[in-house]
Amino acid sequence: MHNYLYQALDLAQQRRGFCAPNPSVGAVVVKDGRVLGMGHHVAAGNPHAEVMALDTLTPEETAGATLYVTLEPCCHWGKTPPCTDLIIEHKIAEVIYGFTDPNPVVSSKGQQKLIDAGITCTHSPLPEIDAFYASYSHWVKTGRPYVTAKLAISLDGGIAEEGGEPITLTGPAAQQFTHQQRLGADAILTTARTIIRDNPYLNIRLSERPVTKPLYILDSTLSMPLSSHVCKTDAAITLFYAEKLVTTEKIENYQSNGIRCVAVSQTDGKLNLSEILEHIGKEDGVHDLWVEAGGMCFSALIDAKLVQRAFLYVAPLWLGHQAQRAFEREDDVFAEASSRTWHILGEDAVCEIKW
Repeated sequence: MHNYLYQALDLAQQRRGFCAPNPSVGAVVVKDGRVLGMGHHVAAGNPHAEVMALDTLTPEETAGATLYVTLEPCCHWGKTPPCTDLIIEHKIAEVIYGFTDPNPVVSSKGQQKLIDAGITCTHSPLPEIDAFYASYSHWVKTGRPYVTAKLAISLDGGIAEEGGEPITLTGPAAQQFTHQQRLGADAILTTARTIIRDNPYLNIRLSERPVTKPLYILDSTLSMPLSSHVCKTDAAITLFYAEKLVTTEKIENYQSNGIRCVAVSQTDGKLNLSEILEHIGKEDGVHDLWVEAGGMCFSALIDAKLVQRAFLYVAPLWLGHQAQRAFEREDDVFAEASSRTWHILGEDAVCEIKW
């Protein structure tokens, strides 16, 4: 049983980061020990995983079969019909799913509809599937994205050379890990300060053809240069700014270049991070948000209890006392963390921290 659920999870993994505001789902149809069909959800508005798995199969072929799916089948009309109806039409005998949909429109209702139709329907949880849907569950319950923040530091806590001069800290393995994390995220968040200082591309370069994700930039005064590398990629860019600090002319200049500008309130002279995440989650439907910025943004998000996970890359370098420090505060930034797990990536160590 679990082998087929793991197979369904592998299918779901293929589109993680591309399905929001829907969750990514994988499905496998099995009869007499033989896989008849497989499918995964490609993107919002497209057929669900169950539909793809059953697409080329007739009810005669699937009668008595078992459907393995990572998420409880939906039982309501959205952009597509309910999957429970199709499962019933195909005379599926048993459905085994890995995660109960936290969406109150579906939660346990999909299972009950199938049971009422005479189909055995069982929730069979797996730790890997629970972890896979942690961000979706968080988004449903809070309306905000599951935030993963990344920061690279030297052994002595530096993030840049004297005067903030950028420096490459991590090796190829850690850099590839970063690109994999970007790929699995629905969107990326950074700051105008990071764009100005480092001028990164912030796309995914795991193959010859780079992939872009929606990019959110904290930019109180709308100072990001339009000549920045991020403006030369295909990324959809949103700038969050402080309304009282920006002229209409500035806003129109960015908008004429295809960049969305969103005004947010300020708290203690800084952009309201909670309000920004509410917008990203509720207005744009982002489940997984990957944050790549400097120590100030990293610390501010943690202080506001808005980070669910962090990756702290520690490079085997010593930058010296003149280097720009990652954290200005002297107390433990990670004091309230619930877990810390270390990984080795090439020559670098990465601490995965969860709250």
